[in-house]
Amino acid sequence: MKKLICLILCAVMLFALCACGAEPEAPATTEPVKEWTRSGYFMDENENILSVTWMEDVDEPGWYVGVMIGELMAGWTIPQEGNTLHGNLNAWDETAEPLIVTVSEEGEDGLLLKIEGGESYHFKPYDMPEATIVVTINTEGMGYVGYVEGEDASGIDRDFPGQSAYIGLAEPTTHTFAAWPQAGNLFVKWMKNGEDFSTEPVITVLLDKSADYIAVFEEDPDWQNPVMNFVGNYQSDRAHALVECFGNDEAWITIEWGGSAWEFARWLIVGRLDTETLTIAYEGANKSIVTVDDSGEESVEEVYMNGTGTITFHDDGTFTWHEDQSEYGVDMLFEWVPAASETVREDGERFEAVIILEGMEETVPYEHIVRGDLGFEMDYDYESFERHSDPELESFLSAWDGPGNPENFLEVTFSAEDPDAVAAAVREELSQTYELYEETRELNRAGKCLYMEASVRKGTNNMADQLQMVYIIPTADGCIVARVHCSAEAAEGFARRCNYMINTISAI
Repeated sequence: MKKLICLILCAVMLFALCACGAEPEAPATTEPVKEWTRSGYFMDENENILSVTWMEDVDEPGWYVGVMIGELMAGWTIPQEGNTLHGNLNAWDETAEPLIVTVSEEGEDGLLLKIEGGESYHFKPYDMPEATIVVTINTEGMGYVGYVEGEDASGIDRDFPGQSAYIGLAEPTTHTFAAWPQAGNLFVKWMKNGEDFSTEPVITVLLDKSADYIAVFEEDPDWQNPVMNFVGNYQSDRAHALVECFGNDEAWITIEWGGSAWEFARWLIVGRLDTETLTIAYEGANKSIVTVDDSGEESVEEVYMNGTGTITFHDDGTFTWHEDQSEYGVDMLFEWVPAASETVREDGERFEAVIILEGMEETVPYEHIVRGDLGFEMDYDYESFERHSDPELESFLSAWDGPGNPENFLEVTFSAEDPDAVAAAVREELSQTYELYEETRELNRAGKCLYMEASVRKGTNNMADQLQMVYIIPTADGCIVARVHCSAEAAEGFARRCNYMINTISAI
């Protein structure tokens, strides 16, 4: 017996009102039309359910028909045509085609449902048992929950996780709950009605009273994004790839292939690394063609936004890229580009280095800086930045900004405070205005650091006009703080140049 599944079906039916469907025109009929009166819940011999409800509070009031046949759930408001209800029902699964159905009276109190191109079903009235036991399942922290009736947890589908659930019962029933954390988090415990209940992630409980269950999760302090082992720059002929960490378990990969000095293709790829196969199977990749004019301004033409493919890393420091949309049908092999070898340089020494920017190699003139009083040394691009030295910090202003009120600049300073305390202060400051994104990054010369990105305005999904990227680099006696300020328009090129400079920072 399906325990009050109709209660869930009601919610499904109301949700379906948000979808769109077309109502066919009523055919002409000579049959005397009777007022439709049969409504409520109906069930057939296989426990399939049909619901017919008059909906007044919608744009076009009418009879709402909902069905649950096996795993299929669908519903929509359809018109009365003659002595039947006829129209399209939208499936709960958005990828499924709508059902064209006809509902007619059958016998003294039953209903006949005919699906165009499908089967017919005979329904009898069904008295909905009242839910006297109401159980809610929620989460605290970053994790998922699932449940199934009975004691076998294998029935819980983890491919479709939830962060909350509702169970309505007419009589006591045994259920099994499961909780599992998102990557980078740990399951802590189950709580019931505000009290600690169990530290086991899978529990079997008799639901005989209304109750509230909460699965509690916390961050794993020892977690490292598995992509961290593969971050860096890679090259394949004229194509360049930058592999970066994204979140707790994802990779952000930018591939740029230079067709000419003024035009290149760019792929933006996000996906999760399978740690057993070292493969990222991705979807939703973005490909665009970028054209650069004489003034350096970019124009972007999107090619597609739903690319698919795989990236597989190898033990020899290479990775293979298979693009399903490839025009050539040939996989590309990228080789890791090691960071420049450490060279002891004097303060003020100038030299040249090659970086990859917008898919093209660029020779950049650098000057080495040694700030023994602040405990760090680094290189800066003296043609693209104006250096300003103060007792407390080094700042680098974009050479393309006007004087007086620059929008794009990098500040590097030292703090004797604990890195966690510095991070907490920065987090509190930025979270007043921005939604923060944080991750651990590996710098070429300074090792691991905490990276914070403030690019989305708080309470919105919109990018802010001014962005900030903060690197907090632990040292033996405190931390180095590198803080990038830039406009949204300049973020791509300016932030990349700053990233190359920050990767040269090392503690003294």
